[in-house]
Amino acid sequence: MLMGQTGRISIEKYAELCAKMGDIINDNEACVKIAESSGYSRAEWNSAHTRWQKRITDPEDMGKTASKFVECWQDEVKKLRTNGDSAGNSLKDR
Repeated sequence: MLMGQTGRISIEKYAELCAKMGDIINDNEACVKIAESSGYSRAEWNSAHTRWQKRITDPEDMGKTASKFVECWQDEVKKLRTNGDSAGNSLKDR
């Protein structure tokens, strides 16, 4: 499977969703609501979150997935801040 895809949620889309989730990333129920509002099921979100976290922290990946995630996440945070989104604003100290 390509680095950029696990199921329907690509690394780019995963980073976008994580940016929208901001400080609630550890609250799975809140994250599921955001994923569902973006057109993804609970199962898709939970599967993607588990898989991407595994790949992001896999030492054999040598940081490739983590670097791509951070790049995409930072871009999404900037977009959220520019658009005045509350999730983006909650990330202003990061």
